[in-house]
Amino acid sequence: MPWFNRKSVRRTAGLFTRMAALAMLTTLAACPSKDKPAASKEASQIVAKVNGSEISIHQVQSVLQSQPALTEQLGEGAPAKVLDSLIEQELAAQAARESSLDSSPRVLQAMELAKREVLARAYQDQLADKIVTPDTEAVNQYYEAHPELFAQRRRYTLQEIIVKGTADQSKELKAKVEQLASSEAVNSLVVSTGLPHSNRNSIQWAESLPMELLPNLAYLKVGQSLGVLRPDGIVILTVLAAEDAPMTRGQAARAIQAALMANSRREVVKKGMDNLRKKARIERMGPMAERAEASTAVAASAASAP
Repeated sequence: MPWFNRKSVRRTAGLFTRMAALAMLTTLAACPSKDKPAASKEASQIVAKVNGSEISIHQVQSVLQSQPALTEQLGEGAPAKVLDSLIEQELAAQAARESSLDSSPRVLQAMELAKREVLARAYQDQLADKIVTPDTEAVNQYYEAHPELFAQRRRYTLQEIIVKGTADQSKELKAKVEQLASSEAVNSLVVSTGLPHSNRNSIQWAESLPMELLPNLAYLKVGQSLGVLRPDGIVILTVLAAEDAPMTRGQAARAIQAALMANSRREVVKKGMDNLRKKARIERMGPMAERAEASTAVAASAASAP
C-alpha cells in the first residue's frame, strides 16, 4: 500500500466508483429467520435452505448491490459466490446461537452497534434522495476544472521515500529535494542526512492519488520531486516516468457524474447532520469530555493565531 492514507485514496477513488455499503450490515439487515410472516416467504424466491432457515434471492441481490466490485471481478459467478458466503454465515450464526453466543455481552454490543450504523446509513440515504443527476453543463465545468484528471491525465511511476525526522529537518529536506532534478540526487541527499528512511517504487494512475497533491504532481517533469510533510517526517515523491493517458469529455462523463453525485451527497448529509447536532443536547462525560475540551481549546487557539 502506498504511503498515503486510505482516507485520501477513497476520496479520489470515489470519482470513479459508487460508494459500497458494508456487506456485513446489509446482510444483518436482511438476516434470514424462521419466524418470517408467511406472506413474506411467499413473496421471496428461496435459493437455499440451511437446516430449515431460508436464504432468498433478494438477500443475494442486496449483497451484490452493496458490493458492485464483486460483479466486476467474478462476472456471472458472483451470485453463486455470494450465496456460498451467506450459507457459511448462516451456518456460523446457527452454531453461535446453539452456543448461546447471541446472549454474550460482547455480541449484543456488536449487534447494537451494527443496528445503529444501518439505521444511520438509512437516514443519510434518505437525506440524499433529493439529489438530482448533474446536467451536461455541470459535467463540462468539472472536466475543464480538473485537467490533471482528464485532459492531462497521466500514469506515474513514482519513487516514494519516507524519511523520519523533526519538523525543522523535514522542512529543510523538502526545500532541498524540490530543487533537484534526478532520483539519484534525491537518494544521495537523503542518505547524507543520516535520517532513518525507507523507499519503494510504485505505478499510480492520476485518479488513485490524493486530490490535494495531484495538481502539483501533474506538472513535475521526470526526475523532479515533491515533498509532503508529515508529523513524523516527510514523504518524497520523485517522478521516474510519466505516461500521458488523457480521457475525452465523453469518456469521462459518467465518472464525473458519479463524482458530482458523491460530492452532493456529502454536502447534503453534512447539512442534515449539522441540523441534527444543533437541535440535540449532547453531553460528553468522563475522560472523553476532558479530551473534547482540550481539542476545542487547541482548535480555538489555532484559529485565533495570526
